Amino acid sequence: MIRFSLLLGLLALVPSCWSTSIPVPPLLLSPSCNDSQVLSMADLALQGINEDRKEGYMFSLNRVADVREHHQTGSASMYYLTLDVLETNCHVLSKKRWKDCGTRTLHTTVYGQCKAIFYVNLPKRILHLPAYNCTVRPVSRWKIVRMCPDCPIPINVSRPGVSEAVSESLEKINKEVAVGKKFYLFQVTQASSQWVYGPSYFVEYLITEAPCIIPLTDSKKCLEPPADSKPVGICKGSLSKIHEIQHVSGTCEFFQTQPTSAPGSHPSEHQVPQQQAFPSTAAPLEERPKGSVQFLPELVDEKNEGDQEKEPFIDFPVHMDLTTAPLGEVLHLPSSFMLQKEEMPVVIPFPERSRSDKCPGPAENSNSLILPP
Repeated sequence: MIRFSLLLGLLALVPSCWSTSIPVPPLLLSPSCNDSQVLSMADLALQGINEDRKEGYMFSLNRVADVREHHQTGSASMYYLTLDVLETNCHVLSKKRWKDCGTRTLHTTVYGQCKAIFYVNLPKRILHLPAYNCTVRPVSRWKIVRMCPDCPIPINVSRPGVSEAVSESLEKINKEVAVGKKFYLFQVTQASSQWVYGPSYFVEYLITEAPCIIPLTDSKKCLEPPADSKPVGICKGSLSKIHEIQHVSGTCEFFQTQPTSAPGSHPSEHQVPQQQAFPSTAAPLEERPKGSVQFLPELVDEKNEGDQEKEPFIDFPVHMDLTTAPLGEVLHLPSSFMLQKEEMPVVIPFPERSRSDKCPGPAENSNSLILPP
């Protein structure tokens, strides 16, 4: 009788043991970095990054360095992307597609890496970029000088020659381009110098504008731009002095306002067509991605003669985590996505690099000077 009671007691404990489930780590897939679906997600994620930024130049995709996929409820997935990027010659305010922008010449290249979390739910027609972080730096000037001593070298925008080049080229632009208005300097964005029979300066800068009136004296009277004025375009200029002869150039590209089209409408002939990253459901303004771009100084790796030590491994410190919970937590998406509570995706700490033979993918530019380690 005692044995029978003991057996019943043990059987009673079994369900309670089974009811305590052991947490299972999320299953992560490691697709190929050259997979067409992965490349599409990288394209859309990078477009979202460029659209979110308010300053600097647009990034283009050099290669997918790593990718992990976490399947969600239904047919949805959360992608964790590591992207090697290059700075283009298009300012982010131009609102162009990054694929329509050219990358910079090697001696002015800015390169780096972005980490992005990208949620895809095709049945619900949702493509969403919750977070990103990028770290970029200019190519090493010392390495460029060794390769090409006569190439223009990026310089600090506060150099006196830069200020003069901007002033001279902007004066030229105001004389030749501005009609009924005057352009003013908003911000110098790039500068480089070169010595060819004399100093030469190459500059890029944002401009704003203010209207002008022409009284009876036929002399222009131009207003100062308001304190909250916005850039209307970006200009490129140069100033060269050869044997006391000064050469000045200046051209501008003006930003186009792009009003939202009604559903089913077509863009006008003057409107730049845009690739839409979020074709059906877009997050409201208060749900913009959590992201930032960090600019690092160039790597200086000059060594004293006789120093034979191996160069240290220097990585791009790109860190991004929406959660620190090892098993992840629910990512609450905007209500406009109309997801049920049980459909909300789970986000996990950004995975460590997989180092699989499927990654990284092939690079558009494989020059070792502009590929992160």
